[in-house]
Amino acid sequence: MASEPSGPSSVQAPATHQPPAELLARIQGLELRARTAVEGLPGGSHRSHFRGSSSTFAEHRAYTPGDDIRHLDWKVAARSDRLMVRQFEAETDLATTLLIDSSASMSYSSGGPSKWQYATWAAAAMGLLLANQGDRFALAASHEQALLPEHKGGMSHWRDTLHQIARQVPQGQGDAVELIEQAIPQLNGRGLVVWISDCLAEPASILRAAAQLRHAGHDLIVFRTLDPAEVDFNFESNTRFDDLESDLQLRIQPQAVRQAYRAAFDEHADALRVGLLQQGASFSRVRTDEPLDAILATFLARRQARLRKEGL
Repeated sequence: MASEPSGPSSVQAPATHQPPAELLARIQGLELRARTAVEGLPGGSHRSHFRGSSSTFAEHRAYTPGDDIRHLDWKVAARSDRLMVRQFEAETDLATTLLIDSSASMSYSSGGPSKWQYATWAAAAMGLLLANQGDRFALAASHEQALLPEHKGGMSHWRDTLHQIARQVPQGQGDAVELIEQAIPQLNGRGLVVWISDCLAEPASILRAAAQLRHAGHDLIVFRTLDPAEVDFNFESNTRFDDLESDLQLRIQPQAVRQAYRAAFDEHADALRVGLLQQGASFSRVRTDEPLDAILATFLARRQARLRKEGL
């Protein structure tokens, strides 16, 4: 009998009413993964010493539980009976946007965590780092509405983000690059954009979105998240491959196409890597069987480079 190790042939539809216990378990799992990853980084659980280095006032925003009360504007509160936080240029410039590809292909797994699970762990850990360092951030997924959530800071916002991630399921077709293009007009000032995706779109469309971000003054970090089987293509026996974003199915002998697959995979990867580096973006390929340390270290290094670039 032919083996079929290529993954699920269908994608779970999002539940209308998820059991509270199941949702709670997902949230707790995200929090545990994030805290474990961040605590393993040198200095990862401490606030950044760059925070507050600029004293140029930029704007007010509504107070969110978890914000530093030292930044409350008491004069505005006395006049309007509303708690408002003073933001400075350093805070505005360092806003981070986390974009997760949630198309159906991200649900694939050859046995370990799916690409979607790994992406959400990484996003939760980066969100925790940002909350610890006092930065504002927002998270969006590719099948959500086009409106980008508000950038906020603090632990309360981080926990809200965990709830947001835990409720989502990868689904649907479409080019995940659209999420970047939809977000660009909504990004105020200059900031850092982190895109976590399997990058299965055409390199030309990804590079077009990267160019638009760069033109708008944003730094881009791309974490191409792949299952080990997609990289190694180590299938042996007759295998059925299912396109998770369509009804297409294909049964083949992997040995007959392995060389051609790897050649096409490498060509696509090289075009993507070289093109993004030429755009000034940071590009890393990560496998779902690797620890999160490398992702977080790359993220912190790029963030600090941005701080130095801005003279903060």
